Amino acid sequence: MVLFAAAAALVASVAGTVGALGPLDEAGTVGQTAERIITTGEGLLFPIEPFPRCVVGNNFGGDSKTYGSGGHQGVDIAGDRGQPVYAVEDGVLSRQFDSGNPGLGWALWSVTDVQYRYYHLDAFAPGLELGDEVVEGQVIGYVGDTGNATPGGWHLHFEVRPGPSPHGRTVDPVPLLDIPRICNVY
Repeated sequence: MVLFAAAAALVASVAGTVGALGPLDEAGTVGQTAERIITTGEGLLFPIEPFPRCVVGNNFGGDSKTYGSGGHQGVDIAGDRGQPVYAVEDGVLSRQFDSGNPGLGWALWSVTDVQYRYYHLDAFAPGLELGDEVVEGQVIGYVGDTGNATPGGWHLHFEVRPGPSPHGRTVDPVPLLDIPRICNVY
């Protein structure tokens, strides 16, 4: 009985999370902004919609297909194909990736002088172009497997590059993120 009550509470909290992210449109998809809810604490807005699937691979500095051992410059957040990807801060879409290792992706230059990179998107959010200003929580793309991602291995590769341009050195995003409690972290 206790297990059933806990499961019911989890389902209710997840349902509340999805509804709080914005109004559902006619197709039943969530609206265009995200809010901080059911999270581990303060930090950057989590970069993907955590429902229906969210697995944070705590793999910063791990093996990289591009840079080899110790060269993974971001964190991989697994989800289902098409889950919304959010701007974690207000800023400008300063670079658009459309091929190569990143596949489809954005670089977001934030108002706090940090560059965030979003790789392996399935698609860009409609209407966005290079140079557009975006706000925290705005949908900028959708989880995918483009570039050097494993086919069917849908995830967002997310990087944090603090400091003034050219934003060269990456830092581990995991301690900076406001990770929803429904996400598994490995």
